Amino acid sequence: MHSFHVPLALTVGYLVSLPILKYLVDLFLSGVNVKILLKESMLLYNISQVAINGWMVWRFVDAVLNKQHPFIGDIYSTSAGASYAIWVHYCDKYLEFFDTYFMVLRGRMDQVSFLHVYHHFSIAWGWWIAMSLFPGGDSYFGALLNSWIHVLMYSYYAFALLKIPCPWKKILTQAQLFQFTSVVVYTFFSVQMWPKEQRESKHVICAAVQVWEMTSLFVLFSFFYMKSYGKKKSMQKASDEDQCQKAVKEGVAGAAQAVESAAKNAGKIASSVQSTKGKINVRPM
Repeated sequence: MHSFHVPLALTVGYLVSLPILKYLVDLFLSGVNVKILLKESMLLYNISQVAINGWMVWRFVDAVLNKQHPFIGDIYSTSAGASYAIWVHYCDKYLEFFDTYFMVLRGRMDQVSFLHVYHHFSIAWGWWIAMSLFPGGDSYFGALLNSWIHVLMYSYYAFALLKIPCPWKKILTQAQLFQFTSVVVYTFFSVQMWPKEQRESKHVICAAVQVWEMTSLFVLFSFFYMKSYGKKKSMQKASDEDQCQKAVKEGVAGAAQAVESAAKNAGKIASSVQSTKGKINVRPM
């Protein structure tokens, strides 16, 4: 397993790239209907995600049902192929950064919320910790549920691009809340069932990280659900906007302005240097 430098570089690069991309979009794509230009790319991306996550669901279920991977209470089992699927699941967390890039390219900064950025940033670190400290046994369960949710989610995105009504649109957030709750409950029981002579501190650390990640996402998704589907949504849409989401949008916008200012200053300096060179008279010796 690679060192922490890989997730550090990729997650920090993800955060830094958002204001740069927004600046470039504002500079070159203002007034352009980018969604039409990106439709084929977004459709291919969503279908690919459905295929990848569907494959992971199959590998996890096959490992438990057909290859004797224990359902719960195990720490070290890796021979059934579930650990390889977890590795693919971890790598896919970086590919999912394109969710945000497509939003920024389309000018949908309202979708680049604190919840969205926090989820993509933190989940990559969570699965890196899992792969580094606890790649076998019960670690498959969270990846299984998350992969199944992503099959539903990316299918919905693909249907939306094709303007096909999706029957499970309204239950997606509910399914995500169920996922977070199920993983926390599973983690609690699995820790109790681990053999004491095999359990190490690194396994407990992974369990604690998973519980924290699922709990924090449950809280944030609950606020999102109440805001999106609450009875007073239409009356308080503008006034009750989440403060964290405001901070993210303002931060990205401010960083984009800083990039723009730096680019302008660099242009001025280059022009000044060019002008100075033009005024210097070089005399032969």
